[in-house]
Amino acid sequence: MWPSSYFRWLTKSVPTGPVEIYPELSDSYETNLSNVFIIGDLTGVPLLKLAAESGVNVWKHIREKKTDCLDAVIIGSGPAGLSCAYEASRLGKKYVLLEANLPFQTIQSYPKQKPIFAEPKNIETVSRIKILDTTKEELLESLNELIKKEPIEIQTGKRVSSIQYDGFVYTVSTETGDSFLTNSVVIAIGKSGDPKRLGVKGESNPSVFYRLFDPYDAKDKSIVIVGGGDSAVEAAIACSRYAKEVSLVHRGKEFQRAKEENLINLEKKVQEGKIKLLLEAVVTEISEQNVFVKTQQSSVKLKSDLVYVLIGTTPPISFLKKIGIKIQNEKSILDWVGFSALFSFAGLAYFGKASFYGPGWFSPLATAFLSVSVLSLFLFGYLKWKQGIGSLRPWVLIRNTYLFLAFSYFLFVYLGATYFDYTLFSKYPSFHYTLLYSLTILVFGIRRIMVRKTDYIFYQTLSLIFIQIFFLFLLPELVLPALGDLGYLGNPDGYIRTEIFPNDAYWKAYGFILAWPLSMGVLYDGGITKFWLGYGLFFSFGFIPFLVYRYGKGAYCGWICSCGGLAETLGDEHRQKMPHGKWAYRLEHSGQYILFAAFLLTALKLIGVYGKLIDPSLEISESIADSVKWIYDIIVDIGLAGVVGVGFYFLFSGRIWCRMFCPLASLMHIYAKFSRFRIFSEKKRCISCNICTKNCHQGIDVMGYASRGIPMDSVQCVRCSACVSLCPTDVLEFGQLTSSGVFYDSLQAKLRK
Repeated sequence: MWPSSYFRWLTKSVPTGPVEIYPELSDSYETNLSNVFIIGDLTGVPLLKLAAESGVNVWKHIREKKTDCLDAVIIGSGPAGLSCAYEASRLGKKYVLLEANLPFQTIQSYPKQKPIFAEPKNIETVSRIKILDTTKEELLESLNELIKKEPIEIQTGKRVSSIQYDGFVYTVSTETGDSFLTNSVVIAIGKSGDPKRLGVKGESNPSVFYRLFDPYDAKDKSIVIVGGGDSAVEAAIACSRYAKEVSLVHRGKEFQRAKEENLINLEKKVQEGKIKLLLEAVVTEISEQNVFVKTQQSSVKLKSDLVYVLIGTTPPISFLKKIGIKIQNEKSILDWVGFSALFSFAGLAYFGKASFYGPGWFSPLATAFLSVSVLSLFLFGYLKWKQGIGSLRPWVLIRNTYLFLAFSYFLFVYLGATYFDYTLFSKYPSFHYTLLYSLTILVFGIRRIMVRKTDYIFYQTLSLIFIQIFFLFLLPELVLPALGDLGYLGNPDGYIRTEIFPNDAYWKAYGFILAWPLSMGVLYDGGITKFWLGYGLFFSFGFIPFLVYRYGKGAYCGWICSCGGLAETLGDEHRQKMPHGKWAYRLEHSGQYILFAAFLLTALKLIGVYGKLIDPSLEISESIADSVKWIYDIIVDIGLAGVVGVGFYFLFSGRIWCRMFCPLASLMHIYAKFSRFRIFSEKKRCISCNICTKNCHQGIDVMGYASRGIPMDSVQCVRCSACVSLCPTDVLEFGQLTSSGVFYDSLQAKLRK
């Protein structure tokens, strides 16, 4: 039934995989705790080569202090921790490396002869830890040989129990009673925490294991392996050399996360009859001698002497929380207080600037929002001070200072205009809000260009800055009024001042950029003229469809739109906060209902305006539309686009409005179904690290496409390029899929090497 069938057509059963949970880190590996860093696998990149390199790079960000204590305590002696220690030694730093078990414990626990892949191939590393295409045993041999030749300060059997900060230095304590004073802490413990479980009966049987140590244990036995990642595939291949029979059970249709080399070897083993493969299968029960599996067709009983459940592990989140490290997308009291301050400020800004043109109750509502915002801001400052501000990074100080000044500025102009009959520069708050909006895009856009060093982001951000400042501020607010006053726009009866800006309505210039139905005033206004009717229809139903067909929805949302401009600049640091849960995927259809309402209102308006010239009775159509339009304005334009769209920036993401509610974006979703734009992936090099999905501003499961090698055609994509530029193995690329083949974009979206 419609709309379910319509939504299925629109989304085309797109992947909706979850985002893995990791600690919240800055681009410099720093946690919310000042001078406490996390490197290696726990950053979300499961590559030994990059883990080792992060141990070198982190020293570029560790801030020195003039104290007599250690420069750093490094926790964990895997490739990342060892690399960090060797770099500290090279720099002449005072450090100690603490290991809870034995050196290279994680690698030691790999199955025998586990292959090691030196990805990404195109990166030359400077770390003393060299990762090559090899095996577990050869890697361990090389690491042990390195430590013998170049000893480092490492203490084994030292499990860290707490990390405490006294405002100057950290005290790192271990379970053995040792303590170390240090200026900084580098955590390199990997992400192998507790194994994930199936949650079925019999899972605690002594024949069930969550890690394969030695494939030879499978000799002459019936083995059942559950999982769909590299660990499960490699275990099945390794056990097939010794076992009587091996069954590999995977709940998916295909292996999305396994490496290409492993899949080739698996297919060979399946064809040889050494591995029985069950796809789209779920384990329902485990007994002492059997595993019961439900497939799409029937239920199957598999003989099992040993069962290996290899479905992944959970990161050591409990330890990180214990020492005060913030986890991605976990909301603290401080976060909610900050959200209250920003959300209420958005309410103040949008109802405040509209109060000079709207109903009388807008003003007291805006003032109420102002009171909540000020109180929340004071409470936020108090909690932050009580928590301990620590040493602020330069950008954080600049960012927070700017936001506070912008808040204070708008407070001044709103209170002055509302209660003291004083208008700064003789302009109402709406002018000043647009000024601040444009200035914010400029300030945060410059920061984005400096941090995200790609050609694509450079030109994209310049486009957003220019369009916002010139077309969406200077032109309607200053240039056109000045030209009109000087008489350069012709006489009052001329074409420009009757058709384009009737009654000197220079605000209509916003319609040159903000298309219907994002800007309803283009086609819905008391002063509809033939120019705006023609331009509005051409822009929304001619130019934009062509643009989307060639370059995707992001050609408008990511390069032109003011909402996208603020999201890609101010919201750049918060793109990882976009929800990926099932409720979020359902909520993103809301915009289609808003689009339907916008279409209905506009159709009624146009029928009334032009139909009454033919049949006067059709004037009632316009009256009906006008009687409902004010509700649409409050709920959609002010409430969702303004208060929610801006208010959710720091709690969730700058693209909440664009993804969930924007009617123009929803219209472009329809156009995007026919677009040639795609994000292509090189499946064999995808490591399923989830970074692309985690950083997607629109909540798209990019990895769900990339790991299967499917060109991404999600209608939600806004071409922000985060997935392409942040991919650690450079497997993603913008392009077009045509009948003549694949054509890649010439503008480079990958990071400059």
